[in-house]
Amino acid sequence: MSTLAARVLGTPLRRRLDGQSDDLLTAGLGLAGLRGPLPPYADPAAPTAAELRRRAIYQSYRGLLDVSPGCGFGRLYGPAGDTRVAGVEYLAAIETPDGRGSTSVCVQIPDGFDPARPLLLAVAASGSRGVYAGLPTAGEWGLRQGAMVVYSDKGAGNAIWDVDRGRGLRIDGLWSEDRADPLQLFVPAGNDVAALARRGPHALLVKHAHSGLNIEASWGLYLLQAIEVALRLGSAECGRPLTVEGTVILGAGVSNGGATVLRALEADGGRVFDGAVVSEPNTMVGSRTASLHLKSGAQHYRAEGFGLYDYANLHYLLQPAAVLAETDESTPLARQTAEKRPTLEAWTAALQAHGLLPGGPLDLAAREARARLLGFGMLPAGLALGHFNVAAGLWPSLLTTYGLAYARARPDEEPFGLGFAAVDADGAPRALSTEEAALCWPDGNGVPPTAGIAPVRRAEGGARRAGLGGAFDLALAFAPERLLTGGRDLPATPGRAAFLERVTAGQTAIAMSAAIGDRPVAMLHGRADGLIPVNHASRAYYAVHQSLGGRSGLRYYELVHGQHFDGYLGLPGFAEHYVPLQPWIGECLDRVRAALAGGPPLPPSQVLRSKPRARTADGVEALGREHLGLLRDRPGADAIEFHDHTLSVPD
Repeated sequence: MSTLAARVLGTPLRRRLDGQSDDLLTAGLGLAGLRGPLPPYADPAAPTAAELRRRAIYQSYRGLLDVSPGCGFGRLYGPAGDTRVAGVEYLAAIETPDGRGSTSVCVQIPDGFDPARPLLLAVAASGSRGVYAGLPTAGEWGLRQGAMVVYSDKGAGNAIWDVDRGRGLRIDGLWSEDRADPLQLFVPAGNDVAALARRGPHALLVKHAHSGLNIEASWGLYLLQAIEVALRLGSAECGRPLTVEGTVILGAGVSNGGATVLRALEADGGRVFDGAVVSEPNTMVGSRTASLHLKSGAQHYRAEGFGLYDYANLHYLLQPAAVLAETDESTPLARQTAEKRPTLEAWTAALQAHGLLPGGPLDLAAREARARLLGFGMLPAGLALGHFNVAAGLWPSLLTTYGLAYARARPDEEPFGLGFAAVDADGAPRALSTEEAALCWPDGNGVPPTAGIAPVRRAEGGARRAGLGGAFDLALAFAPERLLTGGRDLPATPGRAAFLERVTAGQTAIAMSAAIGDRPVAMLHGRADGLIPVNHASRAYYAVHQSLGGRSGLRYYELVHGQHFDGYLGLPGFAEHYVPLQPWIGECLDRVRAALAGGPPLPPSQVLRSKPRARTADGVEALGREHLGLLRDRPGADAIEFHDHTLSVPD
């Protein structure tokens, strides 16, 4: 740990929370408050740091989980009754190892923490969210166990710089124009900002996209730094030294946070983490899958292991057409697809005009688009959520953010005019209002569109919101031609080849090894994940790990009716098709901790045979344990096995 030399910037912010009016677990809201209306600001234009924290925690719970009683929150997982946790909380900024940026961490030390038998849970935020995003998904489990919990934003966080007003957000959510403030989440270089301001008004910079760093390559190191700082702050708070050797250290994370934990396991050489639980991790093992295969039922695949950026490009181009070929009208947001059919048909026709889909009837082209996505290893269960992905504008936002990050784009660069801004009803950039600015930190997720901020494209005639509109736009698509056209050249776009080289170099830098040592690690994934497809993520990662040979404590559990966004299970159409992954995160943390204490080892890798809830006259039946499936010591025909370079997953 000492080799990381984590340097804390400025003075950490310390809060003592009494466990009643405010607390570590629910920000003083309790279970009823988390289910209630948004906590108000006394002054909507000037919230206090405490009000911002309370709203950020509320929004994290509501954005990442379905907190309704019917989905099991407060009963099968999460804080029950009026459970609140008193203790001390720190917010701190840490200089990145290269000295070019910072990450933010939150350290929570509950009153029940026992420094004589210390347990530390390290949680990486999901997506590009801030530190409190780790509280609902794993931190709440740690707090209820009396663990010290440290959260890392992985160098992203919901960090925004307002170019118009020359101000940024601090780690406590307050805006500041002091560029020298060490607690600023993100301060771009001065000359870059001046250059950007000359290119158009109302630009907003987002840290994940505009830091000039390929932060994903260092996610694991950032989490290890957070652990070092947590032990340091915990030692000072408890009055006795806390060390890696004397502390049980567990890791946990969801989505990007899950990948961060795996990256930290790969980087720590077996010295830091004792075990971990990750859910739907955004992994990328790339060329390490060259000799590996996947088998599930009658389907056989090469274990490609594409990264998020590649399959986001595929989905961005093909999914607006492919959803026209989805026939199950009961799937979430299928009605919105029907309402947008003219726009989607225009997109499909544009794909045909560019030679990316065959000519002829649009319905045949739509079926071909869907078939191509299936051919690239996407599962039908994941494609069923294409209606939601298209309606939410998921892919253009990811392409803009991750493309700029992988290319290490400077803040003043706007390749092909791509950037971010608040937009008006016509999609044109405008200034943030004072009230909107007060919502950016607690409500945002770090990847526009979020908190009133959207991807925009500046071109002749002005800037407009980017994404699925009436016009086909190749500027957002930078995937290698081999993925899109089977070798056929795309229409020339000035600067595209050079920018793609930079993006490709950034992707190469984030490739993972899957070498995480022999310690109990549970990896969960929902088979119906429409964002992080299992074939390219967890299945591919597990296959590479197994191919390395040697002893392994990694287990892979695939939930048949799990998808990526537990927070959307309360939306129409979700509850009767999907079950949450969240209860399994807590159960697996229990099992990992028990295994480390001498209890039974983690059960073998297996498929978890969930079943959706039935629709009743009053809505949808309440979630019970019977809907989640069973984790069995002897999975029998549901075992996930690796033999002869092939990972076999029961259908």
